Amino acid sequence: MTGLAQARPSLAGVRVLDLTRLLPGNYATLLLYGLGAEVIKVEELTGDGTRAAPPYSATGESGANLVLNRGKTSLALDLKTDEGRALLLRLIASAEVMMDSFRPGVLDRLGLGAAAVAAANPRLVHVSLTAFGDDGPYVRLPTHDLNVQALGGILSLSTDDAGRPSMPALQAADLATGLQAALAVLAGLRAVAQDGQGYRAQVAMADAALALTPLAAGHLAAGTGSMPAGRDLLTGALACYGVYRCADDRWLAVGALEPKFFGRLCELIEHPEFAARQYDLAGQAGLRADLAEVFGARPRAAWVELLAGEDTCVTPVNNLAEAFADANAVERGVIVEARRSDGGAAPVVRAVPWLAEESGAHVTDLGSDAEAILTAVGLDAATVADLRARGIVGGSP
Repeated sequence: MTGLAQARPSLAGVRVLDLTRLLPGNYATLLLYGLGAEVIKVEELTGDGTRAAPPYSATGESGANLVLNRGKTSLALDLKTDEGRALLLRLIASAEVMMDSFRPGVLDRLGLGAAAVAAANPRLVHVSLTAFGDDGPYVRLPTHDLNVQALGGILSLSTDDAGRPSMPALQAADLATGLQAALAVLAGLRAVAQDGQGYRAQVAMADAALALTPLAAGHLAAGTGSMPAGRDLLTGALACYGVYRCADDRWLAVGALEPKFFGRLCELIEHPEFAARQYDLAGQAGLRADLAEVFGARPRAAWVELLAGEDTCVTPVNNLAEAFADANAVERGVIVEARRSDGGAAPVVRAVPWLAEESGAHVTDLGSDAEAILTAVGLDAATVADLRARGIVGGSP
């Protein structure tokens, strides 16, 4: 052996029951799929709302659903019926992991609380995603990513010139919750392998959002009474770290925070005298105006050709299509092809960016995998057909 074995899908053979809905849970189980797990989406009879999320392909298929739920199978169950709950408990007995995003208390009301789940599978890793956990003053409050970012102080960290918090372009709290939930699954599988006991974890969006603030929280940790400024070193206080419009109305990101990068940038744009003003806090508005004038004199492509290969930390501000076509992403294989319902290729980022993923994954129709899933846990085809006919199992085969 000449080195360590390459990263591989280490969750192969692990069955995950995904009872979550929408972005946080779907993203969590996408990560588990990328790590090799078998993911069964246990959906309500009307399906996960992500199936209806825009934008849509020419065949009406949700692009967001394709990105998030490719490679997973689907079983639609009516968990308000005794038979539906019995089917889920049978599946729990066959699985290593269950993930849900019900509000606190819902599983208990359905008769699927902690005792029932543990009786079905005492070695289960059960991870729940909630807004605020199962205790505390906000436990019953509905919420969305925007609210959680607001409560967690994240919105206050990005403001416009008038001090108004900026609407976030990414659902950071949702995605952070998904990441934390996937991490909880990995921790749970490790714990069960060590001691044979089941593992219960609750991941709250509010907690996950707070965990995204380590640099800003340094103000509190320092104990000086300061708060993050609306414009600090990384959010616009320095002209050497910002975005600039070019002559063709395209944009450049200038991240020349260290003197060696900014000095080289100033040399290449033929204004070496700018370098001495890099950290003059009183003169940042003037320096920013001077840089804006320089960058505004040429189209973006000209600046990229001049600067991108140098030690300047200057890059184009790509739109998403440009980002997917970027040479680094393409050459490193980060972009793979999923398949739309009409067979057309759909570019997607690897579920786990650092781990290989085969092309060709697709989204199955709502409930279409019931026969394969349920016969694998002991039901015969006639029983499954009867459950479909009576609406306990939804969708079409």
